[in-house]
Amino acid sequence: MTTVEDRLAVLEARVEALEDELAVHRLITTYGFAVDTGEAEATAALFTSDCVFDVDGRNVMRGQSDVEAMVNGVGHQSLLPDAAHCIGPAVVELRGDRAFATGYSRIYHREDDGIRLFRLGFNRWELVRVGDSWRIRRRTTRMIGSDEAQRVLRTGVPGARGDDAPVEPPPG
Repeated sequence: MTTVEDRLAVLEARVEALEDELAVHRLITTYGFAVDTGEAEATAALFTSDCVFDVDGRNVMRGQSDVEAMVNGVGHQSLLPDAAHCIGPAVVELRGDRAFATGYSRIYHREDDGIRLFRLGFNRWELVRVGDSWRIRRRTTRMIGSDEAQRVLRTGVPGARGDDAPVEPPPG
């Protein structure tokens, strides 16, 4: 029979894990709000200083300044205020001070004739605990319809991959 102290310790660990998972979900959702409002500095602050943000293996941002520049860039700014990034659902896996979230992202864009789906992608978020909060260390996103996109999504299926290797951009 376990003691009340043992049961309390187990309960505390479970609550901490739930709080961490909720914090990860909130962080990746906040990313969508930050980019949709054009808040470049706030968006960059969600990432670690040494982050890698890989979009389709063709646009690889390294560091917070690259993320900030993307939000301030002509391409992104041309979408505002008519863009809505919808992140999730995502499967979150916690490993101590590291977390991994795999899921969907959709970007909707309002145009003269209505709202259209601008992009649908599969995402792998790799996060680290920094103090009492979480930050994005790596985000890999791939538009649906390729083997690489399927590989990204497969990282969220237990047993589908045999390793923890990050999804890397294609060479070149």
